[in-house]
Amino acid sequence: MPRLDAFRVAGLDLWFNSADHKPPHFHAEKTDAWEVRVYFLRDPTEMVEVIWGGEPKAADLKKLRTLAAAYRVQLFKEWEQKVVVKDPGPDR
Repeated sequence: MPRLDAFRVAGLDLWFNSADHKPPHFHAEKTDAWEVRVYFLRDPTEMVEVIWGGEPKAADLKKLRTLAAAYRVQLFKEWEQKVVVKDPGPDR
C-alpha cells in the first residue's frame, strides 16, 4: 500500500492500493472508525465514497475534498506511478 506523498491529514491514513481499479482514487481511513475512497478527479460533491464504518465527520470530509481538489494533478501523477490497474473499467 503506497502512501500518498502529495499531502497528509493528521489522524488519517492515506494510501493507494498498488493493484486497483479505475477511476483513479486513494483510500483514507480513520482507524477503527471508517474508510472512504476519494475519487480526486471528480467534482468535490461526488468525490467521496464510504467503504465501511460510520459516517465521517463533516470536517474530515471537507479537508479531504479540499486537499484532493487542490492536489489533483500531483495525485494523478502518483496514481500513474504507484498503481497497476487490474480492471481497466470506466475512467469516471
